[in-house]
Order: sequence, then structure tokens, then C-alpha cells
Amino acid sequence: MKNKTITAISAGISYSMLKLTEPSLDPYTRCTVGLAVGYAIVLKHADENTLALFLGIGVMIGSLLQLINVANGGRLIKNQCNLPVYIFGENSGLSALEYGQVPSGNVDGFSFKGLNGVFKLSDGVYANINTNNSIKYAPGLGRFINQSLRSGGYKTKQWVDQQTDLRWKELYERSI
Repeated sequence: MKNKTITAISAGISYSMLKLTEPSLDPYTRCTVGLAVGYAIVLKHADENTLALFLGIGVMIGSLLQLINVANGGRLIKNQCNLPVYIFGENSGLSALEYGQVPSGNVDGFSFKGLNGVFKLSDGVYANINTNNSIKYAPGLGRFINQSLRSGGYKTKQWVDQQTDLRWKELYERSI
């Protein structure tokens, strides 16, 4: 019973501590960092101290819980674009953001005039638009997840024309 309590408390604290980095780190990165820390605690101290074993297991559980945020979709976390940014979420239509404004919810895609394409954000991936209108991923695993595993990132008119969701076409029209 004592070990279960230690694990549960450790998981709760770890989840909360990792969640504090949410505004700047995607859930994949938070999970990976937490798993590494938890594994290191278990590996280094498990033989000599059962408390460390259950603390480390709790850290790993709290880290895995970060993946719940993947279901929240992609996020635009910084918008310093000097043009209106057009976005749409999983269940929402097209809307515009002004300089400095970021959406509170998930974003499936975004664009702005002059991009001549759309930017697709996969679930759990965070992006920034900088003052020179360049798009950068938040630090972490987001770029790899979005481009290599989920086929996200910058998309051209050819890609847009293949989509059945007409919101992508509407978003593309705002980019030219």
C-alpha cells in the first residue's frame, strides 16, 4: 500500500511539473524527458533503495500522462506575424488572428498571405510564427513527429487540391 501511494504521489507531482512546460514544449518532448528522468532514477537507485524505485516509476507514469495532450491537437503558441494569420481547428471553420493573438484551442492548419501554401499541424505539435513570418517548431520532437511521422508541415497547392476537406482550399486561397 505504501509503495502504491509513493508511486501515485510521484506520478501526480511529475505530471504537474512537466505540465508547467506546456506553453513551450510539446507533449511528445515532455513525455520523452520525463521518461528519461524516471528511467535514470530507477536504473541508478533501484538496487539500493525501494523508495527510489517507486519514485522513478511514478515519474514515468506522470510522463506518459503527458500524451493525453496529443488528443488536444496541434497548437500555435506564438504569433508575431505582421499579417493576419488564418487558422482552422478540427471542428471549426476559418478564423483570423491579429499580430500577437494565439488561439486557445487546437489548430489543424494555418496560413497567411505570401506563404503560398498551408501549414498542417499534427496532433500534439506546437509551432511559432516569428516576426519575419518564418514558421518554426517549438523546441523538442514536434518537427520530427510532424514531418516524418505524420506528414505535416508546409503543403503546396498540389497537396491542397487532393484534400476532400474544403477548408484547406479556403485556407490556401488566403495564402496567395
